[in-house]
Amino acid sequence: AASSAVTPEYTIFDFGGAPLQIDTGDATSAELGVKFVASANGEVSGIRFFKATANTGTHVGSLWSASGTLLASATFSNETASGWQTVSFASPVSITAGTTYVAAYLAPNGHYSASQNGLASAVTNGPLQTIANGTSTNGVYAYSASSTFPTNSYNATNYWVDLLFQSP
Repeated sequence: AASSAVTPEYTIFDFGGAPLQIDTGDATSAELGVKFVASANGEVSGIRFFKATANTGTHVGSLWSASGTLLASATFSNETASGWQTVSFASPVSITAGTTYVAAYLAPNGHYSASQNGLASAVTNGPLQTIANGTSTNGVYAYSASSTFPTNSYNATNYWVDLLFQSP
């Protein structure tokens, strides 16, 4: 009989720990992201981010190509006051192994979480890996009132943005 097992979903930062700064105190609206690659073809079904209590407003999760093409976005709903928040895209997005993508979210009232130098080295979990900052600046952000492709970087900061990935 065929198995009805569900393909596991992978994330980059599911190994515990918490941001060094739960709330940066920056009240500026910002799109925050992480550059990543997968070691296998698969699908990104959604975005996650670590939320501080003061990180309020309507959050939008996005998946971007490395050149800034928006591949999918979704608005978070039913958020808890703090901790990990997750949103699923209307349809999963197929991604190609070895290709760089950016997982990001809009924090319209700032107060995002951060760990400076958290992406200085590559972080690997299962088939997912962040890009080491020395290879390509990582820990990307853009100050903007609306969702926009993040290209700025400061101290290889991990903004605790993540994704949900399945590989067949």
